[in-house]
Order: sequence, then structure tokens, then C-alpha cells
Amino acid sequence: MRKTLAKVTAAVLAASMMLSACGSSTTATTAAAEAETEATEAAAEAETEAAASGDSIDMSGVTLNFWSDKVGSGSYNMIVAMSKVLEDKGGFATVNVDPSYPGGMGAPYIFQDPSVSLSFVNGAPAKWAMEEGTLGKEPTDGYAAVIGGLTAVAYINCVSNDFLNKYGVSTIEEIFEKKLPLRIGCSSKGSMDAEGAYLLLDYFGVTEDDLKSWGGSITNQGGDQNAEALADGQIDFYIDHTSSSSSTMAQIASTCDVTFLQWGDDLCNWFVNEKGFDLITIPANSFKGQDTELKLPGSPDCLFANASLDEDTVYMITKTLSENRDALVNEYASLSPWDPATAWEESKRGGVALHPGAERYYKEMGYMN
Repeated sequence: MRKTLAKVTAAVLAASMMLSACGSSTTATTAAAEAETEATEAAAEAETEAAASGDSIDMSGVTLNFWSDKVGSGSYNMIVAMSKVLEDKGGFATVNVDPSYPGGMGAPYIFQDPSVSLSFVNGAPAKWAMEEGTLGKEPTDGYAAVIGGLTAVAYINCVSNDFLNKYGVSTIEEIFEKKLPLRIGCSSKGSMDAEGAYLLLDYFGVTEDDLKSWGGSITNQGGDQNAEALADGQIDFYIDHTSSSSSTMAQIASTCDVTFLQWGDDLCNWFVNEKGFDLITIPANSFKGQDTELKLPGSPDCLFANASLDEDTVYMITKTLSENRDALVNEYASLSPWDPATAWEESKRGGVALHPGAERYYKEMGYMN
């Protein structure tokens, strides 16, 4: 944009100089006409380049509806911050935040409502909902990925050392292979947190009835309740789709004698290759007693858009948020895994197709071919 403005300025100055040097002669008139033509062509070139880069795209007449989790939640606060950036830096007329988010597993279905413009959706359930449906519903569509890998969440899991010592095991694989009476604690059924427990059963070919026949169980309850149940010996194993800054996991590590489990390569690869997860690194010493790095499957928060949004609108959404990434991360550290240079990658978005507007931005920046 600056280069093309310079061309226009140079052409106009050249015209002025020619007029000054040649006076009012026929030669001066011809030179002035040629300079004016050059200036017009340069202005047209500047306008074309500005449109291509998004600098001249006017969003002042565009209103967006951004669905979020409940008021006061971490994701709600991040979405409010993003909405302000879209208004203040992207020039969008209004970005409404609607805290009607149905949870990670149900989120893809909100795009059946054409008024929903944007929402956070975990990449893996976005893939499942499109291919086979989730929560007992038919497959759906109508959405496309915009920004992947906003957060670094994974299936962090821990087991009571009393359980490990009692049965002489050390891995999740051994527990299931030996059909041990594992009492699992997780969040409510239908949540991304609980889905990890049920996916484990799926991988090992075990039903919930099988688990019960071994003396095990799955208890669906809140994080604080699971922490208390683990401390009281009511459950043996806790799994949560969360980050290295999880307060619940920190509480468990400080109050319970547990081991944080690293899953084997085959299990991790199944989550990644078959279920659309990414492999997330949990740094060593994120929690008390967790002295080695963990690499576990996770499905990061992604920004998805209604597929009906036009290319220019999604281009400007992607551009505006990406160019203000640092300011958003300074406000919300949980967004620090977000890297605009890799946010387009398939593993960061669960394999769901990119919106053409987002793809245009990433290609323009040279991040993708």
C-alpha cells in the first residue's frame, strides 16, 4: 500500500515539475497530459493492491454474532476481547457476544442457525459432527475453520498410586488389558472432558457394562467433586481435557498421591490419526510430582465461522485477529499457543476445511502455499 501511494505521489510531482519546466507551450500541455495519465494509472494500481491486501475492505456495515460459553468463563472473556478487537481494529459495525454455547461436543450444531457468525469449537468434534454426528445427532455441516490451535489443551490424566501399587501396574494400557476395577471420574457426559474417558473405552474395545463387570465405573461430576472423590478414595482415575495451568489438576497434585500418566504411542496415534486430535506437550513440573514432560492427545480451541459468511468478511476477521494476536495474548496467556504462521495447519483445526477467506489471508502472508 505504501509503495503504490508513493507511485501516485511521484507521478503527481513529475507532472508538476514538467509544467513548471515547460511553461505554457504545447510541449508542456503534452507532458502534463502524459503525467496525468501516469498518475491515474498509478492510482488505479494503488486501489487494486489495497483491495488485494484488505486495506480498503469496508466492514462498517457488517454485524457479527459470536457465540460463547457462559458469562464469566475464560472463553467468554477471550471472546469479548476478540470482539472488541474486531470492532476497534477491523472496523466491524458490531460484534454481539451470545453466551448460549452448548458445550464442545454440541458446538458444531449451532451453525445450523444462520444468524451465528463465529464460535470457538474444538477441532476434533468439529470433524466428528461433520462426518458421523455427535451426541446421537445426524451429521451436520455449514461451518469452516478460521484459526486453529488457539489453546494447548490435552487429555491430562492421573491415577491414584494406591491403585497402581495394589495391582502392580504403571500404565493405562496395563489397566485395561488386565481388566482391573478402575473407577473413573470425569465431567458430565457429552462434554469434551468426559469424551476422553469414553474414547479410552472405545480404543480398548470395552463397554461401560464391561467396566462395571470388572468392578469399575464412570462417575460424571464437576472438577471439584472429582478432586474430593480422588482424595477420599472414591475414584481411582481422573481425566480432563485441560491445560498445564489447570487449577483442578494442580489441586489434585497437591492434595492426592497420584501419578500423571503418559499414554503409549499406539494409543496417542489412534487419537491423532483416527479421531482428529493433535499431540500436545505438557511441560515437566506443570503439576507437583509430574517431573517428566507429557505428550498427550488434545483438541485445541479453534475459531470457526459460518460457511455462509462471504470471503471478504472472513478474510478481515482472520487478518484483524492475527495481526492483534500479541495484544490478545498479553491479556489472556492461555492464548499463547496460538501462532498465526501455523494456525492454518490441518492438525490445528481437526481436519475441517478452511474457510476461503481464512485461506486467502494465510496464503497472502506466505504461511501456506
